[in-house]
Amino acid sequence: MHANNMLEPAFPNDGDTIRLLEKIADLRDQCARLTTRVGPASRAALVPLLRAMNSYYSNKIEGQHTFPADLEAAIDQKFSDQDEVHRRQLLAIAHMDVEARLERLTTQVSWAEQFQQNWICRIHEELYATLPEESRLILDAQGKVRGSLVPGALREIEVTVGTHRAPPPGMVPDLLRHFAFRYGVDNMSASRKILAAGASLHRLSWIHPFADGNGRISRLQNHLLLAHLQLTNGLWSPMRGLARRQADYYAALGEADQRRRNDIDGRGNLSSRGLAQFIDFWLDVCLDQVTFMSGQLAFEGLEYRFNSLALQITHDFGRSMSQVRSSISPEALGRALNRLFQIGRLERGEFKAMLGSSERTASRMLAQLLTLRLVQSPSRLGPLEPALPFFSLRFLFPGLWPETESIPVPHPGAGTTD
Repeated sequence: MHANNMLEPAFPNDGDTIRLLEKIADLRDQCARLTTRVGPASRAALVPLLRAMNSYYSNKIEGQHTFPADLEAAIDQKFSDQDEVHRRQLLAIAHMDVEARLERLTTQVSWAEQFQQNWICRIHEELYATLPEESRLILDAQGKVRGSLVPGALREIEVTVGTHRAPPPGMVPDLLRHFAFRYGVDNMSASRKILAAGASLHRLSWIHPFADGNGRISRLQNHLLLAHLQLTNGLWSPMRGLARRQADYYAALGEADQRRRNDIDGRGNLSSRGLAQFIDFWLDVCLDQVTFMSGQLAFEGLEYRFNSLALQITHDFGRSMSQVRSSISPEALGRALNRLFQIGRLERGEFKAMLGSSERTASRMLAQLLTLRLVQSPSRLGPLEPALPFFSLRFLFPGLWPETESIPVPHPGAGTTD
């Protein structure tokens, strides 16, 4: 069969597309609302955290995630002496680095270029090039080594994933050319491009261009397409939702893998209805993630959660209830932390003045916040910037990343007194 026909249909039939376009309109509207709700300073504080979460969830889908505490340690360049934990830490950091680097480029690269073979191979190369050789071994189902992964190189081996037998390796270059031809059309409407992003997530996985890492690469490419369309602004990604509905994700991929069922199921090798079902699932995941983040970042709720965190801080997270309570009111501390998060930078004097206490008490509280890493500064006397250590998520963004909620609060020492 010719490579062009093997990948078709690239888009579902018109009858299956109508309801998808309604969800796409909802997604565009919800993304616009979320973007206007969050200022640039808050976004700058959130993006590194969410990038770590994306890495965690994308690797979790592959069964190779690291515990959040180990991931946070790796971000601080503290790596485990256990080989397997260390390997997974390196993979997580590589994912974060590639996502950050290519997100900056994606708005400078045309829509068409992001479907080209060299761009897709670049994602793969940059993800795996920094990993040690032992992290690139290709294992079969019995755990035996089949070879070593070459970063950015198309596969030269036959591959079966579940019930899907990937196309022969000799057809991969032609399939990728057709993939780029069908999806990389610059003058498509914005809604059509979103439809293409959903469809191409499956079709790239179906081509399976690399010997290993195809799931990660297809999700990264999908994430970058949404960033290119300025729908995410670093505030959400399908990766979290796909991982939290992993069984449904695999089932939807399986439906889109199906061959054409009858004369009304498209005009290519694969099922139009199966592709429509996959895109429908993917749009549901995207809408769910945008809606969830909109609720998390609603100003009134966030202000309340900062006050609740401040109450925990002034009571040393319940560890020193018998000691003298801080003379700093939780409300004043909550307002100061929330304002810092909203505007992104405050001079130390301004922050301490908001606490409404003596200079000595305010300085002690600031030292405690720095130790807890709830605030950060570029220098010893420099201005303050917001920070979001993993332990803070259960107070500020409950349910965002449930796996982090078991991370203990670090003990900065005794509470402040006047």
